Amino acid sequence: MKTISVVVPVKNDLSGARLLLSCFRKQSLPCEIVFVDNGSTDGTAEFLESQGVRVLRHPELRVGALRNRGVAATEGQYIAFADSDHEVDSNWLEQGIRVLDSEPSVVACGSHYLAPENGTWVQRAWAIHRLRGAECKDVDWLASGNLFVRRDAFLGVGGFNETLVAAEDVDLCHRLRDSGGTIRHDPAIASIHHGEARTLRRFIKKEWWRGSSGIRAWVSQGFPLREIPSLVWPLWHLFFSLIFLVVWFVAVWHLPQLHTLWVLFGIVLLWVAPATFLAMIVGRSRGIKATSLLAILYFVYGMTRGWALFRK
Repeated sequence: MKTISVVVPVKNDLSGARLLLSCFRKQSLPCEIVFVDNGSTDGTAEFLESQGVRVLRHPELRVGALRNRGVAATEGQYIAFADSDHEVDSNWLEQGIRVLDSEPSVVACGSHYLAPENGTWVQRAWAIHRLRGAECKDVDWLASGNLFVRRDAFLGVGGFNETLVAAEDVDLCHRLRDSGGTIRHDPAIASIHHGEARTLRRFIKKEWWRGSSGIRAWVSQGFPLREIPSLVWPLWHLFFSLIFLVVWFVAVWHLPQLHTLWVLFGIVLLWVAPATFLAMIVGRSRGIKATSLLAILYFVYGMTRGWALFRK
């Protein structure tokens, strides 16, 4: 039987680690488990060790480096990555290995995160976006909170890029694809993300962090053309926010003229047009309310990611 290693980065998430560990112990396939602690102060590492779990302590490292350290300490031919705020079914490992074994070209697999059943409007609306086209298919990338990778393929591309603050999973998957591999999405590899943002404020905070390596990741990948659309979206919102501020500043310091107000109105229409249009496409079968909530999140997402592009 091929060996499976599960690598989980964690920091100050005692309740999440407890739940995820219980999920691992119900798996239908055996595995070795390694938690990589990033400097927890709430007793997370101590609890895991008391349960006989192997814990590596690496404070102050970025998440890509944490996962790389975990892989280096394991021996499995297959590596399963999970985040501590996830919950998986008892057949999670079985489903992941099934997909990896389906074709030699499949070097990584997983699925988009599921929102909790009792999710807030932010979680429910974002789940509509995340789960669009969630059928079994080949994709460009998958998030590392629910990702299976062949060890030889992972090591062959050098693992995660440790210089990136975020988007390290996007970068890894693109390098795996560039090396000739296939990334497969299969909804049977289900994972509930309890850490999904519950409020708009939390949503902004998470996207501010996730978008912090946008430009750096694009440069590190050699300026791939396929990533241009994902950069245009935040840049669009950043550009029109700056234009709006400039025109507004002019209007404040000079008596507002009717044509100035019309210019501001036109800027706002162009500014929100992409978010509105995308929400209408994605949420067209969900009703006006879901479409409106999606439009709000798409706009907030674009604004946050735009200002985070150049964050170090």
